[in-house]
Amino acid sequence: MAVGIQILELVVRTATWIFLIALVARFLAQIARASFHNPLAHTIVVITNPVLQPARRIIPGIAGMDIACLFLIWLTQWLYGLFMVFVVHGAEVSLLQIALWALVAVGGIFLEVLRWSMIIVAIGSWITAGQGNPFIGFLTQIAEPFVAPFRRFNLQIGMMDFTYLLVFMVIIILKDIVLMNIASAVQYAPQFRLFIGM
Repeated sequence: MAVGIQILELVVRTATWIFLIALVARFLAQIARASFHNPLAHTIVVITNPVLQPARRIIPGIAGMDIACLFLIWLTQWLYGLFMVFVVHGAEVSLLQIALWALVAVGGIFLEVLRWSMIIVAIGSWITAGQGNPFIGFLTQIAEPFVAPFRRFNLQIGMMDFTYLLVFMVIIILKDIVLMNIASAVQYAPQFRLFIGM
């Protein structure tokens, strides 16, 4: 692969990562009814608003769900997939096939953002710097709706809460086993790294 293509891939991948993480975090925060009154939330809004606000005028929400945001997550994955297939790898894959793979990749990026949010929150809870930190607070609000159903198992043992560990294992099973089996069923080629979070 030419050096120019490698540099272009790095730049595009980094920009796509940032944009996708911001979109997914915004969607999860809306689902969790998280407070947007902190610096991290403000940054996410600034990154996503230029594209999300026009999309919302065309794509209405359904039952309080931001369908425009979901669509943009899929569209970003699809466009990145097109870039990787045609520019980086020079492969021949149908647009419809890439669209289907991108749909699976939407699940991958959601699980990846949740996984890293939980890792950051867990580490932040072990150090005093995490207390009152708006960054950690926002990520906790994002993760909590997915962690809360598992709290009924009462996994608090002494000072250790193993709830996050259980949820983390569930995410690994969903992403690395269930999702990858779905990807395999639709003939996705993971070695090409066509999508973010897959």
